[in-house]
Amino acid sequence: MTAAGQTQGDRIRALFGGARGEVAIIAPFIKVGALVSLLEVVPSDASIRCVTRWLPREVAAGVSDPEILDILEKRGRFRLTLVDSLHAKLYIAGDDCLVGSPNVTLSGLGETSDGNIEVLVATTIQDPGVASTLSEIAEAERLATRALAEATRRLADSLAQPAAKPDSETSWFPHSRRPEHAFRLYSHPPTSYLVEADRILLSDVAGSNVPPGLDEQEFRTEIRALLFTIPLAEALLDATEDVTLTRADAHSHLELLAADDFSTNDLWLAFVNWMAYFFPDQVMKQQIAEMALRRAQLLS
Repeated sequence: MTAAGQTQGDRIRALFGGARGEVAIIAPFIKVGALVSLLEVVPSDASIRCVTRWLPREVAAGVSDPEILDILEKRGRFRLTLVDSLHAKLYIAGDDCLVGSPNVTLSGLGETSDGNIEVLVATTIQDPGVASTLSEIAEAERLATRALAEATRRLADSLAQPAAKPDSETSWFPHSRRPEHAFRLYSHPPTSYLVEADRILLSDVAGSNVPPGLDEQEFRTEIRALLFTIPLAEALLDATEDVTLTRADAHSHLELLAADDFSTNDLWLAFVNWMAYFFPDQVMKQQIAEMALRRAQLLS
């Protein structure tokens, strides 16, 4: 709550109610119901600029809705863009601006019984910090299309387990042994029945939280960076001499990840295949008594 029982949502609506020209809603999380509550007061002749982000795990967690595109299309006079690294929250009408912590969710706006503790500070778009942030957003934003909205929803819906809270540092580890098909499922998430092998791979792709709409090289770069965060991969890739990583070496780490559906051997073979596919310039599969990964200094 703010002064005199006013919610943060009330403050944003007060700003938007007298808008002329354009209002801007910039927040990483935008939910349909909360967005509708803000748009209700915007004059019909004002245009809407929305900037947000759509990451599969966040959508699966229920903190953001790609379906806001439907609401904006129905209203008209809008521009919706995505910035994958967006964290800033700004609400703008003309030169006036509210900057702070609330996302466009009912709890963020303070309109649920257990609303968040949030802050909004009144300023203008001429403020150096605001101007700099808006400039960074303008350089990074890309158009949110119907195809991206549908792809994000399909990836989010494909997650086999309930998604972790989006701010958590949940680690990712691949389970599928078919990384060569990852980009195909990423770029065209299926809507019909999936065979089990594709279901596992799609869950890997969605769980990676790679933002939709990247080309194949950008996708490979994202997956390589994600694989590098796995301690087994980091140790292997950082080696300064030729080394071989075996399942026995990785066993203690794999034991922490194994479950009824995936044994340590399943996870090891998946890891080997993903590393060999996405780092062909640095590692290769090597069959000794069992499958292993070799880190070679020069691979051509």
